[in-house]
Amino acid sequence: MFRATLHPKEPMTIRPRILAALAFAHALALPLALPSLALAQQTAAAAPAAPPACPIDMQMPSQLALANLQRSKLASATKAEDAHKTMLDAAKLLLDPKTAANPMGRDYMLAQMLSLVIPFGGEIQPRAAVGFPGAGTLDLAVVVDSLLTIVEKGSPACKSEVSEWRQYKPYVLDVQSAYRTMGTDKADSAEYYAKRALIFSKEGAQPYDVLWRVAQKKNDEAGMLTNMKIAADKLVGDTANTTVRTNLLFNMGRVLQDGAEKKADPAKLESYKASVEPFMMVLKEAPLSEEAPFALQGIATAATMAKNDGLVDAALSVIKANPLKFSDVTLAQAGVQSTRMSRNAEAASFFESAMKVNPYSRDYMYNYAAMLYESKRPSDMLPVVRNLVKLDPSNPDNVMLFAYAFKLFGDSVEANFVKPAAKDSTAAWAKATTLAAKKALKFDSLKTLRAEYKRLIDSVTAYSGQSDAMMQQLTYTQFDKYKDKTILKGQILNKAKAARSFTVDFEFLGKDGAVIEKKSVTVADVKPDGTGSFSVEIAKGDVLGVRYAPLANK
Repeated sequence: MFRATLHPKEPMTIRPRILAALAFAHALALPLALPSLALAQQTAAAAPAAPPACPIDMQMPSQLALANLQRSKLASATKAEDAHKTMLDAAKLLLDPKTAANPMGRDYMLAQMLSLVIPFGGEIQPRAAVGFPGAGTLDLAVVVDSLLTIVEKGSPACKSEVSEWRQYKPYVLDVQSAYRTMGTDKADSAEYYAKRALIFSKEGAQPYDVLWRVAQKKNDEAGMLTNMKIAADKLVGDTANTTVRTNLLFNMGRVLQDGAEKKADPAKLESYKASVEPFMMVLKEAPLSEEAPFALQGIATAATMAKNDGLVDAALSVIKANPLKFSDVTLAQAGVQSTRMSRNAEAASFFESAMKVNPYSRDYMYNYAAMLYESKRPSDMLPVVRNLVKLDPSNPDNVMLFAYAFKLFGDSVEANFVKPAAKDSTAAWAKATTLAAKKALKFDSLKTLRAEYKRLIDSVTAYSGQSDAMMQQLTYTQFDKYKDKTILKGQILNKAKAARSFTVDFEFLGKDGAVIEKKSVTVADVKPDGTGSFSVEIAKGDVLGVRYAPLANK
């Protein structure tokens, strides 16, 4: 960092500040469940409505028409004994040889009746309990699947209606049981129920969601990825579960990268490359999601391992195409990636966009100012630094930004005015032939320009000295913003020669700079050249930034 002891002509470089909100010290709260899917069940009293598109006749012969009445009765049953009595009556009608005249209608009606009786006795029931001849038991899930498969193949127009029956209550009960047992850490039971649900229907995302979690507990990477992909694919276009699909895609990328670390090349490199696709899908499909900035970082990690900045370029192009679609955290992360590739103007643009979304982030301001410096834009830099110092007044690095800005002004005056004027003045002096002409040159602009240059360099020295004279430095190490709470952690460096205590009065800022809550913290007995830590937590969310009163410089 530039200090007053350095020569004004020496190069100055600002090291971008690592964003506290983007430190990625901990993962998101993953994985997510699928409650809106798993619990979107129909009541037992209401069987799926039959769309008119299905051409199967359920009224002929008369045995089917009578069985249809039993179906309504079974759908409204509340007791097992009533349900089984109704099932037995219906089975007599459906297994009557005369129903062979309409095998498609018979099989479809029988599948529906068995689906309705499963909740009253389970999927494995005695044959006699459901009116089937012979001894032993029946796996009703397998029977229902077989009957519905016959209907689907024999009458493709009924596929949509059949799909509703496949995901009716027996399916829902299996899914609920799978999630419940997974929640009690009984992976084997969860796997059993998930696979039972798949007997009824392979169209829902829920069983695959459970199965990837089971595979995770077994350290089965291939099983995790396979089931994640299927679940995510099942949710394409499902607007009610957009967040679930986003989370699945993000987890796919994480699993691929975590697995890559356990492999040797070339498998390691291929795994990193494969992680880019799901991460890119997160950016494109869910730009405002919590996962988006982490996905961008994942892409950057893959690019580093593959030594291919083109992967990051593709991601940044998505963000540049419409930056207003993305959160401030993702925009700032894009700025970080551009900075790492020494694209200062691009990085400045991303940090500026992040500041438009959240104008109260000290890290966004600092990095924006740093990129404005690298882009040689001191006039734009000064108002940003002024606002930064208002939020974060006891950090010498922020004051030093003023010195950087005035150094740019000075360099510009010297390069664009002083040196050309000096050259012109020297040439004019040489051409002057009389003493009067030479005296007149003393009144040219060179003297004024040199004075302006000195004034600017004096400002550099003054701000640099002010930064050096600050007896403490307050920095943030963690700033976690949740929906229902906010956690701020940091350190105070004591630059004095004696031990000191510090009391910091924080203001947590929300929309339009409104103070959400005030909280004070004391850091006691910090030794000379030592640091003391602080931690502040408020039980409120929607915090955009933090402001505090300047610490006494003594």
